[in-house]
Amino acid sequence: MKFNWGTGIFIFLTLFLMAAAAFIIFAFRQDKNLVHKEYYKKGVDYTEQMNIEARSAAFKHDIQTRLEDDFLVVDFNENLAEKIDSGNVLMFRPSSSRQDLTLALTIRDNTFKIPKDELISGRYILKIYWYSDGLKYEVDKPVIIDDE
Repeated sequence: MKFNWGTGIFIFLTLFLMAAAAFIIFAFRQDKNLVHKEYYKKGVDYTEQMNIEARSAAFKHDIQTRLEDDFLVVDFNENLAEKIDSGNVLMFRPSSSRQDLTLALTIRDNTFKIPKDELISGRYILKIYWYSDGLKYEVDKPVIIDDE
């Protein structure tokens, strides 16, 4: 068989289509965990979220985090700790939603402890949601967990 320009174009197009198909299959198999599961619902409630963030801005510095031996300790200002009626803590892992951790907010001695053995090393975003006098508040803090 003689190799001419028609054969070259055919081989090139065949390889190109095979590579495109392989990339499409690869792309569809990737985990899409960076998109919120209720994306549309969160978009509709955007005004409410802006109100929550505006209310919560005053409390951003009243919550501090530190790593102790076996715990990630979240320290609350005494005035804030007294005002919290109920709440949740979400350890949000940006790289994989399967490694997120949600806990009920129970404050003892103005602190909340998260066992480090439930977390893997890396970057988390600590999201604290709470209610006080019927209003919702939310504070986010970046946290780095070391494997020491």
